[in-house]
Amino acid sequence: MPTGNGSKGEPEAVGLRFAKDRLVVELDDEREVSVPLSRYPSLLKARPAARNDWKLIGPGRGFYSASLDLDLSVRGLVSGLPELIPAPPRRPAGSRCKPKPRRAGAGA
Repeated sequence: MPTGNGSKGEPEAVGLRFAKDRLVVELDDEREVSVPLSRYPSLLKARPAARNDWKLIGPGRGFYSASLDLDLSVRGLVSGLPELIPAPPRRPAGSRCKPKPRRAGAGA
């Protein structure tokens, strides 16, 4: 016996809110997905005003926060994927930043 609503494959988001230390995504099929903020360090560290600065994108496919420069997909949230913050590039051992040479006539 088939399950699901039979009308489409993936749910779409219709809203997003924060409750205590959780991110709650409201879906178009009347479900809510709740995820701990600890899985999203950018949100966990953000001030409430930045957390609430969201725009729904790709008709219900995700959320974007300009103030945090963060995109979250509904698929990733529903699947439980954590936020991945890439490590900064590594410099070869012994390398140091060298100052740029001053141009003649610059600065007086």
